[in-house]
Amino acid sequence: MKDQETVSITQMGTLYFAYVTGSALIIIPGPLVTMALNAAWVSILISLSVGLLLLNIMFYLHRLHPGLTFIGYSNKTIGRWPTVILACLILTMAFHMASGIIIDVSAFMTSMMLPETPDYVFMGLLYLLVAFLIRGGIESMARMFSMLVIVVMIFWALVLLLLLPQYHPEFLRPVFPEGLKPALLGSYLTFGFPYGEVVLFTMLLPFARAKQSKPLKKALIWAMLANGAVLIISTLCTIMELGPMASEKKYSIFVTAQMVEVGDIIERIEAVVGMAMIAGSLMKATITVYIIQLIITEVFKLRNDRLLTNPLCVTTFLLALTLPDSLQEWEEMVLVVHPLWVAGVYVLPLLIVAAAAFYKDMFTDPDKEAVASKNIPEGGGA
Repeated sequence: MKDQETVSITQMGTLYFAYVTGSALIIIPGPLVTMALNAAWVSILISLSVGLLLLNIMFYLHRLHPGLTFIGYSNKTIGRWPTVILACLILTMAFHMASGIIIDVSAFMTSMMLPETPDYVFMGLLYLLVAFLIRGGIESMARMFSMLVIVVMIFWALVLLLLLPQYHPEFLRPVFPEGLKPALLGSYLTFGFPYGEVVLFTMLLPFARAKQSKPLKKALIWAMLANGAVLIISTLCTIMELGPMASEKKYSIFVTAQMVEVGDIIERIEAVVGMAMIAGSLMKATITVYIIQLIITEVFKLRNDRLLTNPLCVTTFLLALTLPDSLQEWEEMVLVVHPLWVAGVYVLPLLIVAAAAFYKDMFTDPDKEAVASKNIPEGGGA
């Protein structure tokens, strides 16, 4: 790409943290406790391990082909037309994600904060912000998201700290009230959202100002570990605060914020927390749509990728309006279909390209072949 923008390693780590944390902070704890019960934190650890493995595979490809995105890796290893097929599969999930994030935000706003406001008001305003952010480029996104991540984390930590006197650690026992099966079921959920989705982030790795891949890899690993810690702490605090009711509350962080009461001074801070959670979802939606734009640009070899910004935002807006027939059907899709979909169109293509790259790296070294051909005398060897 000509005049490619770049961001620092710290900013790339912040973008990655915003991407994997984003909407998961407000969506994951409630359904996860419903599925895994008190072993919800074990489920996060299992899926986090899978996410770290995927991250290592991503950096193996990045080390072999520095400066290229996933589409570039695939073109060099398996050819153009197989790459086009994989890109089309990836885009199905990417569009589902870009619309689904805003659907979740709209469902949160209409059920918890402004129930009489139509969905299209929230969706339209959020996609308008997404379009403005993408048009600013990845550098401005990285600078802005660095501040937003700090704000979101401050309000998240503030709520959990103010609730310290109300925690009941005894609610954490037993860890496996119904055996190991619920924990594995919960890890299935968190594998699909958010840890299986990290594969899509390979499109942004070339934008990091890093001469070597090791510092960037270290930054992203720390960002993923921080995300795991945030989700585990949120889940544990939800269980300790709500107890048996934790499995019945959909937006558990927001619900716990409603319980904050410090004298007559600090109370009813859930509105501020809700806006912070929406900011997290906005960051993830922006990064997802930006990656969709990059994939289409590379597949069709377009010169000006920003011409796609407005059409993509309108497309995802229309998908968000029409995709779910009901919220119950949407929840079933996210909890049951989403992880399988992620495995099929994100993880499987990554493994295919990584296997092809490993085969070429091990058995078809071009440097060795060039040296061997120079050592063969003219007219044949024997």
